[in-house]
Amino acid sequence: MQQYRRAVMLLISAMVFSGCSGAKTATGPVFFPMAPNPPRVQYLMKVSNSEDIEGKKSSFTLFARKDQKDDQVRHIIKPYGVTTHKGRIFICDTGGGTISIIDPVAKTFLPLKGNFSTGKLRKPVNLAFGNDGTMYVADVERKEVLVYDPEGNFKTAFGKDLEMKPTDVAVDDKFLYVIDMAHSEIKVLDSKSGKLLNQIGKRTETTDGLALPSNLAMDGKGFLYVTNTLSGKVMKFDRDGHLLQSFGKLGDGFGQFGRPKGITVDDAGRIYVADSAHQNVQLFNEKGRLLMFFGDPGSAPGGTMNLPTSVAVSKENLDFYQKMADPSFELENVIFVINQYGSNKLSVYGLGHRKGDELDPATGDIKAKEQQSSADTKK
Repeated sequence: MQQYRRAVMLLISAMVFSGCSGAKTATGPVFFPMAPNPPRVQYLMKVSNSEDIEGKKSSFTLFARKDQKDDQVRHIIKPYGVTTHKGRIFICDTGGGTISIIDPVAKTFLPLKGNFSTGKLRKPVNLAFGNDGTMYVADVERKEVLVYDPEGNFKTAFGKDLEMKPTDVAVDDKFLYVIDMAHSEIKVLDSKSGKLLNQIGKRTETTDGLALPSNLAMDGKGFLYVTNTLSGKVMKFDRDGHLLQSFGKLGDGFGQFGRPKGITVDDAGRIYVADSAHQNVQLFNEKGRLLMFFGDPGSAPGGTMNLPTSVAVSKENLDFYQKMADPSFELENVIFVINQYGSNKLSVYGLGHRKGDELDPATGDIKAKEQQSSADTKK
């Protein structure tokens, strides 16, 4: 029965936007959805340690060197959050108590420089960057947001006196928004001083509130998106705390969640939600309509997600990632997904379309072939 239900879900979701699951031949690329549906997502690569970025280094040497420690393989132990900034990938590793900073173009894999003494991380879960390059890291064990300058040096920490459990952060020109899971609210702090200015997201007599919120995203217009573990809802707020939109619920149907975690929004308004229970990433349009999902557990290397907790999307270094894609597939965005377990700690996918497929300018969807044929006939 479960296999039948999954097969039906694959078929229907393929009709919505692109589909859901992927297929892989012995030597071919991994696409989502499976053929004959037009592909919309391709699995590109994985990262679990420094060798995946820097390549293997020779273990042979006649003499000990002062920089011998640099030859050691750095492993991602138990990651949670991921974000990108200026082409680099930043991973919060709760198991290693560090931030791994990856530059795939320069082929470097480095730890956060300021992670020692008063700037020592204990359990970093998510991070965000200000416009000036300042990095804010939510640490659930320290119960603070730690602040580092653009070079990675520790500056200060916010929130110790607030008795919060910070699980995610977002920042704009003036304010730092912090998910406080302990009190099911978003705390609004001054991004420079850390002073508490406001709390938003609480339930009122007329409005639903946050329910064990876990992750937070801010789109290019300054709207806030929150995933809620207890209710399974994605909620959208303006910066003053007004609830603008809510979609999703707990369940295993379309547009429903088992354990929604990481969330991000691309520049086209598409909303990406990582679901730890369903082991996938679901994509929605700006109105909360399900477009597709990908990454269900399966035998294909790119199809397997293992407790995904975070998702980020970027257009940076698009030419670099395009070289990994199938020649027939044109990338629009690069998607980064964190898996807490398994060999793919960071899975990298490309959102795009097959060259020659026509996109609807209003929705970004691939136009159906029969629609294209009809339009050609009318001409």
